[in-house]
Amino acid sequence: MGTAPQDSRHDRHPSSSLREGAFALTPVRYRNMAEQIATAIRQAIANGKLRPGTRLLEVQIAREMGTSRAPLRESLIQLEREGLVVRQPNRGTFVADLTEELVREVASLRGVLEGFAASLAVKRLTREDFDRLETILKEMLAAARQGEFPRMVEWDYQFHEYIMRASGHRLLYETWVGMDRKIRVYLSATNLMYADMKSVVEGHVPILRALRRRDPQRASRVMAEHLGEVLDLFLTKVVRKALQRDPGRSETLRQAKQARRLAVERLVR
Repeated sequence: MGTAPQDSRHDRHPSSSLREGAFALTPVRYRNMAEQIATAIRQAIANGKLRPGTRLLEVQIAREMGTSRAPLRESLIQLEREGLVVRQPNRGTFVADLTEELVREVASLRGVLEGFAASLAVKRLTREDFDRLETILKEMLAAARQGEFPRMVEWDYQFHEYIMRASGHRLLYETWVGMDRKIRVYLSATNLMYADMKSVVEGHVPILRALRRRDPQRASRVMAEHLGEVLDLFLTKVVRKALQRDPGRSETLRQAKQARRLAVERLVR
């Protein structure tokens, strides 16, 4: 089948507007630089190199990255919009704390999305898919044993992302991917709560077993229970820290002991 003929006039005599537009590349390069900086900072936050509460010193970061402060400031504004950093007047910019409210919101939304995805994926996963999920868990365990936290977090993300894609529900997957940055920060912060990183891997084994059972309801429930347990651990540790600062908050601790049950009930509704 022939191709449509092209108007050669555009090749021989480019318009003046096109010639002028060719000089409009600098703003694009500038924005790309700012986005590259933002990406590097996101990754450092997600893998735990930049912990919550860390002050981001512009002069130091610009020096380390070999850039000026202008694109750095633009990148920090973008990260603030995403909720990853906070700017405090007369104090500077800090990595945002992963608050109880944000953890609850991310965990509950992940429970809905990933539980639904798991129920769909059980009907679609092939033998090769299960082999891939097994490989991901093995890689995650190897990273945990070697103490390579950033790599373990990445494999953790890949495990959940694989199940989301396996659901075959494009809009569901796109919605989940839209939470990508917050999910990565969430994984980093909650995984740090485990005294033994191998426990993070062990928490994913029941999910794989449930998927192999080909039972949609069971797969959805196990996924929700997994996220509920992570939420329980995080809230318990947050509350304990609060109690160390304020010993009078015993009622809060009592409520925290019920976190897993309440979280799971909330996620599986």
